[in-house]
Amino acid sequence: MLDVGYAHRPAALGREGMVASAHPAATLAGIDVLEAGGTAADAAIATNAVLTVTQPNMCAVGGDIFCLYYEAATRRVHFLNGAGRSGSRASLDEMARRGLTRLPRVGAASVSVPGCVRGWGMLLERFGTRPLGALLGPAIRCAEGFPTTSLLSQSIRDFVPEKPSAEWQRIFTPGGGVPAHGTLLVQHDLARTLRDLATEGPDLFYTGRVGRAIAAEMAADGFLTEDDLVRHTGEWAEPLSTTYRGVTVYETPPPTQGLAVLLALNLLEGFPLARRRIHSVEHLHLLIEIAKLAYADRDRWIGDPAHVRVPVDALIGKAYAERRRRAFDPRKAQPYVSGDPEGDTTGFVIADGHGNVISVIQSVFNAFGSGVVVPGTGVLLQNRGRHFAYEPDHPAVFAPGKRPFHTLVTSMVTRDDRPLAALSTMGGNGQAMFHAQILTNILDYGMDPQEAVERPRFVIGDVVGLSPLPATEAMDTVHLEDRLPKRVFTGLARKGHPVKPAPPLFTRTGQAHALTFRDGTMFGGADPRGDGAALGF
Repeated sequence: MLDVGYAHRPAALGREGMVASAHPAATLAGIDVLEAGGTAADAAIATNAVLTVTQPNMCAVGGDIFCLYYEAATRRVHFLNGAGRSGSRASLDEMARRGLTRLPRVGAASVSVPGCVRGWGMLLERFGTRPLGALLGPAIRCAEGFPTTSLLSQSIRDFVPEKPSAEWQRIFTPGGGVPAHGTLLVQHDLARTLRDLATEGPDLFYTGRVGRAIAAEMAADGFLTEDDLVRHTGEWAEPLSTTYRGVTVYETPPPTQGLAVLLALNLLEGFPLARRRIHSVEHLHLLIEIAKLAYADRDRWIGDPAHVRVPVDALIGKAYAERRRRAFDPRKAQPYVSGDPEGDTTGFVIADGHGNVISVIQSVFNAFGSGVVVPGTGVLLQNRGRHFAYEPDHPAVFAPGKRPFHTLVTSMVTRDDRPLAALSTMGGNGQAMFHAQILTNILDYGMDPQEAVERPRFVIGDVVGLSPLPATEAMDTVHLEDRLPKRVFTGLARKGHPVKPAPPLFTRTGQAHALTFRDGTMFGGADPRGDGAALGF
């Protein structure tokens, strides 16, 4: 294989349980639950709860959640949609009345209903064996004080210019300064909320104290009402799937962009990918062009299926892929207009000794979401509402009671109805292209999950959140990690790609976590682009 100039970590190994997540304390919390006999669902709540405390820039109890759950007893993959909806006051007319042409990046107007906590309850009700209160202890202890990582410290520093709420500033910049690496970050209000959640259950966030506090914070400038929170529900549904070289790949359905992953794989299936030297010009040119085709269809069709018809079956059909594949030109790059690649999220994967596997993606959308922390609760709210469209005929147009388009996706792979791999990664708009890159590393090139997530990646589009873009940077700029030889960058440029070297471990190419399974052994991988860890036993 191509030398990419990095020291490859060994994959974590296990037989009775495995957790790969974006923070060591979260991974340990999940492992403790598994060692005590809990299911993957139980461990997922413990893991996710710690992440909402230790990674507030990535996820929060005030965000949304999606899960794919492989149930060993039935050999089925289930999909949990834990996304919230827009407020009952949401409409283009109301935006016009307020003098808005688009929703702001931060603030109450960008907030949609937080679906995460209701999703936790639904997951435990169906697949859990432990009460919610028994799983929140590690998160509560972290909320009383945990050492700030360098990534979190930098994220806080970067977010201060966004002018978040006074409550956000009080918690994350105590005394007016950014917590240094290793400094304890204390969130007493969040600890109290988690303790109340442990005793009262998810209704706390929708009909209880926290729900009322959220509604009060939204009253002046938001689109949410107390009734919107009271009426919120998540839902169980069927995942999307396609076959790829003899395996079945499952993805989260609309309103997420999981469809784009399956589109990309269907297109790639028509090419002998493994014959291309990995990270050669030919290999990367193919992946980049396929990503463009899949994203163009994503941007045109995906919306909330409760409000618009999304032609899912046609889009992931093999016949459509065969026609769409003809647009690929092996000689040169084709035009591309990207979506919005910003987004901060956490993804993790867990397997238990009973054979169950869960792949989870949970997010507040942009770093620190809306920047609104609800006073007295410590709850940071997402800004997922800003991903609505503003064209009246668009599938994802801003309207009441509607789930926005979600960049969140998570993957599960089976062979003969047995788990083969699970993958989840943060990365906003880039998640679908990261899934395609990592899954093909595993399925076409035979990599273990650690190498698959460590290998160099690319992302297409504006990854630094600049608006407008610098005059020197095209919307289809390919940001490619610079661990690859110069000849690769030169070769891609000759094909017409506006390619730009990125740092060797570029966080905007995702922070991925993956599991694979072979002969009774679990293999785990955690991305060195973040703070995560994979542990098994």
